[in-house]
Parts: sequence; C-alpha cells; structure tokens
Amino acid sequence: MYTHSTGLRATVLGAAVLAGACVSGGGPPSSVMIAPESTWRTLNRPRPQPLADAPRISVTELAVIVEGWPGESAVPPSLGLQELVAAGLIRRRDVEFVERRRFVAAVEREARGLPPLPHSPPPGVSPGAEFQLAGSWIPAGDSATLALRLVDVETGGVVTAWRVTTPQGVDPTGLARVVVGSTVTALRGLGRLAVWSDPLQSRVDPAPSTVTPSGVTAEAVAAFFRGIAAEDRFDWEAARRAFQRAMEIEGDAFFEPDVALGRVARLRAGGTLGAGDD
Repeated sequence: MYTHSTGLRATVLGAAVLAGACVSGGGPPSSVMIAPESTWRTLNRPRPQPLADAPRISVTELAVIVEGWPGESAVPPSLGLQELVAAGLIRRRDVEFVERRRFVAAVEREARGLPPLPHSPPPGVSPGAEFQLAGSWIPAGDSATLALRLVDVETGGVVTAWRVTTPQGVDPTGLARVVVGSTVTALRGLGRLAVWSDPLQSRVDPAPSTVTPSGVTAEAVAAFFRGIAAEDRFDWEAARRAFQRAMEIEGDAFFEPDVALGRVARLRAGGTLGAGDD
C-alpha cells in the first residue's frame, strides 16, 4: 500500500540526533540521551509569518473510516490526518493556520479551574479563524471519497464544498496533501488566497489539487504519529525523537515532521497554543 520515498535523506540539524535516540512504540529507554539546550535553540525556528491578507483557517474533524493505518496505535487515523493537514498549513504564508484542538482543550481546562497539565504551554489568546475546514474520507470498493467543506465561522454557513475521488490505498501523507491542495484551490476560487511563491514547490508538490502518491513510507508516518501522541502529552523529548526519526527515514520528501518539530521547540520555549506561535 505504501511506497518507499526517493527523496533525499535529511541532514539533521546541529546535534539534534543523539546516540541511542531511536524511537520505540513505548516510552524511551533510560539510556536515551536528552537533547541539550543548544539543540533545542537550533530547532526553535520562527513560524512563517502569514501575509497580511491571508485568510485564517482552522481544522475541525476530518473523519477517516479505515483500518490498518500506520501508527494507529498512537493516534486515531482521523487525528493523524488532521495533524498532517495542520503541518501542511502551518508552513504556508498564503493562509494562517489557527490552532483549535489543543487551544480549546486548554481553555476549557482553565475555565473549569483545573491546574495545567505538567509541561503544558499556556493557552494564550486565539486570533480566531474565519473558516473552519471539515470533512471525511470514506473508502468504498477500490476507491474512496474525500468530501470537504469550508464553513464561515461567523455565520456557521457552508461557504463551499467539494469532493475528490482517491484510490482506497492512498497513503496518509498523499491524502493530507490533497486536502491542503484542494483547500488552497477552493480559497483561490473564493478570491481569498494571498499571492505567495512556495519555496518547496521545486522539490516536492506540497499541495496538489489532485491525488499524488507522496512516496512517504508507513514507517515514517508511524513515527510522525508517535510524535503527535508525545506532543499531546507535552513530552517534548519523545516528540523530538519521533519527528526526527521520521525525517531520518524520508528526508526532504517528508516536510511535515520538520514543521511539527519547529512547533514543539517553540512551545517548549514558552510559546502559547493560541497566539499564533504554536
């Protein structure tokens, strides 16, 4: 179902990959070295600043009805797809991704008078989204239907909706990228897409409008999903190891874990969930 990437192997930043820092399905072994602060400072790259006229978009539920996805023991397929899409949006400047999942959970916990979870970043203040992206991917026979919609947050009305037919065996990264690409196409059709030149375009198509196999292996995707699970429990070291493992496996062909790694470093350094520095 999944093919091997032909992308370049990643050159790991600074001293980020440490001896014995292999990722396993469970907790890290006691022999795993902890990254020094100098490594974290190297990984803490500023988030790309959205253009002034970029539409603000959040991602709500992207339902996935499937079994056998890589890493599904770490996070459910729906959450895995949502986070791959989020990574595809965070790196862009022609849209502004607004974190909702972790932000809302943190705000609700604060409103109930509960103490913050260990190592959790502060909620911050959300800039508020203009559009919510939602949808589903449901296989049927040899193909599957990706049904998406953009909802106006202020009115609650559906601004536009569309469908994309995909192979049933499309890889998770390829599916996430067509979600991003078709959303970009929809925003362009609404006259809301800011003019921006994508620096990744010369190496990989990060947002195709039709389904394109990404070539990212199941092993790399599973490592990415383990990173998301670790990030959700605010285990920054485990998240770093998992995302870097995904990068080691696939290199430049898999940019999503690099985006997530920058987010982890920013949050660990004191960023907030809702103020745009997720």
